[in-house]
Amino acid sequence: MTCESLDRYLASYQLALVEDKAKSRSVIATAPLKRGSIITTSQPLGTVALKASRHEFCNYCFRKLGTTSQYSATPLQRCSRCKSAYFCDMACFKNAWLSYHQFVCRPAAEGQHSPVESDEDDSQLDLEMTERVTLNVSRFIKRSAKTQEQQIEPNDEETVQVTMEAFASLMDHLDDHPRYMLDHYATVAQTAKQKPYLCDTPLQEKDMVRFLGRFKCNNFAIYDEQLFTIGEGTYPVASLFNHSCRPNAAVLFDGALLVIKAIDNIEPDEEITIAYVDIAHSRHYRQKTLQEKYFFKCVCERCRDDNVVGRIDAMLGEEESDWDRAESLLNNGGTSDRERIMDLLENDWDLPAMTSTYNRRNGAVPDRSKPLALPYYVHFLLPFLTPYLWAASNPVIQFVGSSPSASSSATLKQLTEFDDPPANAALPYPGGSYREILESAIDHVLTYPLAEIVPFRITTLATCTRLFFDTMMEGHWRNATKLGMYILVQYSIIYPPYHPMLAQHLLLLAKSAWNSIIQNEIQGRKLETFQERGVRRWILLAKEAILYTFGKQSAMWREVIELEWIFIREQNLKK
Repeated sequence: MTCESLDRYLASYQLALVEDKAKSRSVIATAPLKRGSIITTSQPLGTVALKASRHEFCNYCFRKLGTTSQYSATPLQRCSRCKSAYFCDMACFKNAWLSYHQFVCRPAAEGQHSPVESDEDDSQLDLEMTERVTLNVSRFIKRSAKTQEQQIEPNDEETVQVTMEAFASLMDHLDDHPRYMLDHYATVAQTAKQKPYLCDTPLQEKDMVRFLGRFKCNNFAIYDEQLFTIGEGTYPVASLFNHSCRPNAAVLFDGALLVIKAIDNIEPDEEITIAYVDIAHSRHYRQKTLQEKYFFKCVCERCRDDNVVGRIDAMLGEEESDWDRAESLLNNGGTSDRERIMDLLENDWDLPAMTSTYNRRNGAVPDRSKPLALPYYVHFLLPFLTPYLWAASNPVIQFVGSSPSASSSATLKQLTEFDDPPANAALPYPGGSYREILESAIDHVLTYPLAEIVPFRITTLATCTRLFFDTMMEGHWRNATKLGMYILVQYSIIYPPYHPMLAQHLLLLAKSAWNSIIQNEIQGRKLETFQERGVRRWILLAKEAILYTFGKQSAMWREVIELEWIFIREQNLKK
């Protein structure tokens, strides 16, 4: 199959698919692409909703209740026949019925499933995906056979022809898959071929095995705005983009539509990359996953040691195994890292004192002869990284350059300026460029002796992340704010500034800090000015990051604007 339609489609988005000796091929920009712009979109050839969350979102368009005004008041409608599929309205039900649901919908009372269908596991997902992809490819083949003349297609729309050309070009790596996986593919293909609605397909079992190979090497997890996985999909156009552990683009979802957004400014002839795995993992974990699932060794700048980004992995160290956790408990008298961090939060982390000491204006530095304990690590690095990493990446960010009291008489309408000094006036000086700031932060922390709990290790991040969500669930907002600040430091080092994970976390931190203020006031404690300044900073950073990632139409944007409005109202009432 030629790729003429695909090439025209990519060209309409100022993209080109070029041969690459190291990677077989790459997608490059043919014109400047601005941060926050949509690079392209990708339609699914097949999607499968995860069983555990099928009742929470439309199983056809993958939109969740409340994500848009259209769905805010209307509950999902369950299929009255099978009682296992949910749809947002009759239009989605009809589309699903014509697409695939008519073939898989059976009365709930029957409940007869073959063994491969009975469990919610990879076999079930593989079977459903194989059936849906095979069904769509079969329809395309049959339609193409009936329509001999060349169709004139719009260049800027992903037609079925575009999707099929992209899918046909994907590698299946069948020669690289282990024998037991090939046997599994054969079993799934045989089961799918026996389906009544696939009996007349022109495709053979060997074709379905190839489809499974392509799916396994190119599938995408579908997630909602909160970045929770709700399904899996085959997205041929998106699969054309290569991986990097330091990507300049990110994958987001508008329902079932995959959207690739620029999270950095991209120059002409620059390759556009996305991340196939969560880049918060260690280098060893990422390399192992990429080799076993995608059959390549990553050589991006994050996976090399010849640059500042590559130094991040040396800081993070390796991920903890069950054996490591058991050994740690034995060596520490049965006290886990979680318990030690909780004790530190409660007894050794004086938030007002630490914030007052390390405040971007006095150049305070922790004692270099002592280990850099978790609180010192957080409060020393935050002035280096926030908001200067973002300001170095986006020069339009504004600073007041004076104390908040300078404009205290004016009525606030929205937050537009950071009340921190600009980078050239901050103490200690963080650096002028993004990489200079990052390298300066890494250099500083590595000069200290190692603490009992090494703050920059990936194991500490994993423990604190679990604690962060636990403390939020329990309503311990002061501790949640401390943990959220620590996670922000780590995320700022690991992720590019406009990565969706950072945007999401900044909103959570802003909420936690604001809830901490409210909780203190309810308990009759004196309001601490540093808390208000912290909330202001986190709201501004959340607005900055969300604007370029999720956009103004997202639920996250509405949440941060609502929080900003509440914060400003309270500030104005105090004047």
